[in-house]
Amino acid sequence: MLPCQGQCPNFQTGCHKQCAHWRQYLAQQQKEREAKTAYLRFYFDLCDTVTRQLRAATVRYPAR
Repeated sequence: MLPCQGQCPNFQTGCHKQCAHWRQYLAQQQKEREAKTAYLRFYFDLCDTVTRQLRAATVRYPAR
């Protein structure tokens, strides 16, 4: 079921393909996904850097 189906008074089967409101909704969803991806990428890189630094600071015992 399309999200606009229950709220749009002009809904007809297949109309979402040309609907300006639907295109605006999709654009908004795309912006939100891009923002979430950027957020996750930033914190993934940050955690990766911290992990790498901690591993570098760990004392390594020589193999016997």
